[in-house]
Amino acid sequence: MPDTPPSASPAHLSMGAISFRDRPFPDIVHAASSSGFTGIGLTVGQCVSALERGIGLDEIGRRVADAGLRVAELELIRLGDGGPVRHANSLVEDLSRTLNPDRVHVAAFAGEYSRILAEFAAVCERLHPTPVAFEFMPYSQVTNVRQAVDLANSTGAANARVLLDVVHFFRSGGNPVEITGDLLEHIAAIQLSDVTDRHGVQLSREARHLRTYPGRGTLDIVGFLDAIGAATTTLPPVSVEPISDALERLPLPVVAEEIMFSTVGILAEAGWVMQDGRFTFVTSVG
Repeated sequence: MPDTPPSASPAHLSMGAISFRDRPFPDIVHAASSSGFTGIGLTVGQCVSALERGIGLDEIGRRVADAGLRVAELELIRLGDGGPVRHANSLVEDLSRTLNPDRVHVAAFAGEYSRILAEFAAVCERLHPTPVAFEFMPYSQVTNVRQAVDLANSTGAANARVLLDVVHFFRSGGNPVEITGDLLEHIAAIQLSDVTDRHGVQLSREARHLRTYPGRGTLDIVGFLDAIGAATTTLPPVSVEPISDALERLPLPVVAEEIMFSTVGILAEAGWVMQDGRFTFVTSVG
């Protein structure tokens, strides 16, 4: 039995954008809605694909809302890269103004720190007040959560945030004891999935091609979630993103259902309770 009532600040559960690379937009919306998610993530590529199918930008947002969903995350703006990627970055910003997502994700795979910082601050200013969440990765220019928090603080922007991906957190050497209330004040959302140790696999390949459903691998996801629940009364939104070449060969409704079942199970094990499509945290006695 819980010794305290559930938190009054529940978090949404969304199906992350890269859970369905190359899937048709109508199928994405239907699968997420049918499986009981409250939101979806979208990439610039998925939005362009929808446009090519004759689905206008206003209609993208309308279809998401009509399905009882929200655009939880829009990605990805790549900072520090002066090549043609700048055109895709501009399109993400334009899409943000139209789709009104909960947050926009940014990352940096190139460029000096000073340039990354300046561009991060500029994006935050242009998209204010939408939260702009920096995603650190052990194989990118900003490799761990502390570096990402320092970067967000250095922008001076009120909407600069950090995305806390469980795979990147652990693979960059993170430990649940680092998760404090102060750190969580900078977190826009957490992303869940899982991996297992494999011989000779680069971290970038693992993260982009070899993930699985939360709880199916070897990461200490329960410890990660328990630390978050114990450190704050305001749970961050949850996005689930088992990026996998193998899972992409399965029908999307099957993947969406497996994401839901595995995620609700691992969250419940950590004391996160689902109610009306949201999550609260309870602690147990004895």
